[in-house]
Amino acid sequence: QGTDDSEWGGGRTTTNLDKNALDKFQYDANTNLIYALWGDHYKIINWCNFAIENIQSMNSDIISGQLKSQLVGEAKFLRGFAYYNLVRTYGGVPLVLKQTVSLDGLEVPKNTLEECYNQIIEDLQEAESVLPQAKDIPASYVGRATKGAAAGMLASVYLTRGDYQQAVTKTGDIMQMSYSLWDDYADNFDLEKENGKESLFEIQYMRNTPGVEGSNYSGFYRPPFVNINGWTGYGDNPVTKNHYECYEEGDLRRDINVRLYTREEYPNMASNYEFPCYVNKFQDLSPLAIRSQGSENNYPILRYSEILLMRAEALHAINTSDPEAYEMLNIVRRRAFGKPMNSSSDIDVQAGLSKEEFLYKILDERRREFAFEGKRRFDLLRTGKLKEAMMEQNPEIGSVIEDKHAVLPVPISELDANKLLEQNPGW
Repeated sequence: QGTDDSEWGGGRTTTNLDKNALDKFQYDANTNLIYALWGDHYKIINWCNFAIENIQSMNSDIISGQLKSQLVGEAKFLRGFAYYNLVRTYGGVPLVLKQTVSLDGLEVPKNTLEECYNQIIEDLQEAESVLPQAKDIPASYVGRATKGAAAGMLASVYLTRGDYQQAVTKTGDIMQMSYSLWDDYADNFDLEKENGKESLFEIQYMRNTPGVEGSNYSGFYRPPFVNINGWTGYGDNPVTKNHYECYEEGDLRRDINVRLYTREEYPNMASNYEFPCYVNKFQDLSPLAIRSQGSENNYPILRYSEILLMRAEALHAINTSDPEAYEMLNIVRRRAFGKPMNSSSDIDVQAGLSKEEFLYKILDERRREFAFEGKRRFDLLRTGKLKEAMMEQNPEIGSVIEDKHAVLPVPISELDANKLLEQNPGW
């Protein structure tokens, strides 16, 4: 919600008022989803704190020193990731670094944005220093945090903070690891190729497996007029015409990422749908993928193509004449158009762009490459282009956006429970 990629409109509606409020920038501190996002991340942080403290205190006759370091590193990676999501969403938040064991001392003030980022970087650096590379882990550990995942998250943090030299250094470290791009963009979403050579980190899901959570993305994104194996779609995050038309002619990613449905094919579609376009990623057509069991689709957090695009952005921000910045961008573009990735092509972005021109190229490329992978809103916020993008998509929504929308409000229930918390400016 809340980007130019998705909007309930043109006859498409939702009964979930909170989602609609986020979509239209009509939310406030009482909106339930704003509380849920805050609460879920602090649950993760508390679990991480519990793991860190208790694993560190284990004796060597219970756990080896190497395994102890690795498990603590995994927990610190997840804690750093959770706080990174929180600060990009709410600004400065309370840093809670000890497990909650009683109801005493629960009132804590916000930390500054700088303090939060310092802690995020510290957690991710410690994780990177102890975690193994993906190529060195056993099959039973696939899907867990690795050195590459921690380094990739650090690169993202540095880029968000405008520390371009550190972003270049960190992406360079990752390029010396075992990652590479699939020849076919679609392979990133092939259920048989999950956790593959392009994946640095993805949220793991398994369908029809007792005790393991299946994904709901297949149902969330599926249109409400499409029923597969008894699972009718929820039609969440309906795709805007603005997004559908952002793909250049010949870009193969469009039909992988999104699908424009027709009434000829689906006569049960509501008659008032003006532009029936929906997310096409994350579909699981297996008979085992049913509503009660969820689907198999993992959710990508970091892919190697993002490493290349982050490196391109950082290099060009440092030196607009750096040819590697253009090459990194063009490698990703060539794959998208089915061209040989390491040879110049007619779709290459040519050198000579200003910083602002190149940044727009990067943002457009990221929009297409990571469509509906949770990147767009953060990209628009970190570059200060949220209102501009929303005005182009829908001026009625864009005109609502104010400076305060750079962050969400602190949930009112948290303010009531924690008198040391302060509301974000403007809310």
